[in-house]
Amino acid sequence: MQKGCPKCGRMIDADDITCPYCHYNFQSMDNFFKKVSDDNYIENEKYAGFVKRLVAGLFDIFLIATITYFILILIDKYFITINKNNIYIGLIIFIPIYILYNAICERTTWQGSIGKLILDIEVTDQYENPITFPVALKRNIAKLLSVITLGIGFILSAAPPQKQALNDKIANTFVINKLIMKEDTNFSFASPIKRFTAFIIDILIISLICYGILATSGLIHLFDFNQITINTLSDARYILCLVVILFYFPFSESRTGSTIGKGMMHIKVTKLDGEIQGVIGSFIRQLILVLDIFTLGFLASFVTPKKQTVKDILTRTLVIDR
Repeated sequence: MQKGCPKCGRMIDADDITCPYCHYNFQSMDNFFKKVSDDNYIENEKYAGFVKRLVAGLFDIFLIATITYFILILIDKYFITINKNNIYIGLIIFIPIYILYNAICERTTWQGSIGKLILDIEVTDQYENPITFPVALKRNIAKLLSVITLGIGFILSAAPPQKQALNDKIANTFVINKLIMKEDTNFSFASPIKRFTAFIIDILIISLICYGILATSGLIHLFDFNQITINTLSDARYILCLVVILFYFPFSESRTGSTIGKGMMHIKVTKLDGEIQGVIGSFIRQLILVLDIFTLGFLASFVTPKKQTVKDILTRTLVIDR
């Protein structure tokens, strides 16, 4: 007897566990459906929890707040001066943009905001179908009630089994984890504590290097240089510090996957297949670090299955134990 491979379409022996052509692993599919058929799956994993929703929400709030900030700059420049007496204008702009942004995104094929998309969660009706725009609008306007109740309406999403926030109960909607087939891996994903410790070590090392570079200002004046040369060398110190800050992580991670801090914590950065990233990929990952810091995207590592932050998800990387 033969069976078809769902990945490459070729016919293979029914007893084959791995496709000899594309190496598709049938065992991963069996494990997946066994997991889905588990009675505890519905209660424990189907509905997105409070922390996961909070991280997605913080990312979206940061995004809309940034847009609002630039709108206020334009208003201040071309219309009226923005000061502490009329700062409420920011809220008047923020609230409708936030409501429309979420409502529109929840009506798209994403079925959720960008924050929800990153964390693989989506908004559905009671039959797990996409919601209509009026329902999405109603759901997001109802979030104002949760704000008025000092966040109690949002905290309701921590209560099992369906983990509905107050606005979900009003709109009869649900926030669920996307059903994604996961391939078996032998990776041991690094804990957030290990990652944070390694990051602090690396920041201290970068600070010491930059301090050493800047401390050379006294040496420059020991030599009989003209003023132009002295100014050039002084400026070069700051440029060199910038190079260290920008390339410390990409240079180290593109060679071994580890920096000094990660090496001390016995962890490393890899692509999803376990291979080491190249210099360009590592550099892009470094730039996206800003998102992790300002949107609290690093909190995602506490709630994602592979302990990924927003930066990891966007760059399709993992941090694993060595």
